[in-house]
Amino acid sequence: MLSRLFIVCALLSFTGCGDNQENSKATRNAKAAAVIAPAGLFVTNRPADAKGIADVKANAAKGDTVRLMGRVGGKADPFVTGNAIFIAVDPKLISCELMGDEDHCPVPWDYCCEDADDLLNGMATIRITDDAGRPLPASAKGMGGLGESRFVLVEGEVYDRNDHGLFIVDAKHIWVGGKPSREDLDLGSQ
Repeated sequence: MLSRLFIVCALLSFTGCGDNQENSKATRNAKAAAVIAPAGLFVTNRPADAKGIADVKANAAKGDTVRLMGRVGGKADPFVTGNAIFIAVDPKLISCELMGDEDHCPVPWDYCCEDADDLLNGMATIRITDDAGRPLPASAKGMGGLGESRFVLVEGEVYDRNDHGLFIVDAKHIWVGGKPSREDLDLGSQ
């Protein structure tokens, strides 16, 4: 009888654990869903005169205000889970979706066919931050229409950079465009 009571108690404790994990996950998801991008961050009118990431990155210093054009991508998942951070790549670089056949690459926005040094020089990490300068606690994917392969024009401040490829920009304004096509590489950039 005592062994049966032990088994029942053990099963109930495992079920309770699972329920707590599910409730915790549900609470985290609810909090993430409640995160809203700062007012005025996403703009509908495309700012003019943006340079590609590689050109901006070559001369920018920490603390500089910059305006750059890129495309969301550069790795299999360019969005950071749980934080409003994403990777953008210089539009001069050609993503796999624009090369060869329709099924050229399983991850069309990862730029795996580009030269590694060119990719490193043409990548930027974009952060969407709160008033205290911390990344918002939710994925940036879907915010303001952000998605893989989309053109973005970002105005912001260089948060950090180094000579090894690190280039982080805290966005103040983001314009989100469309996607290019093989027939028109600039499609979506205007």
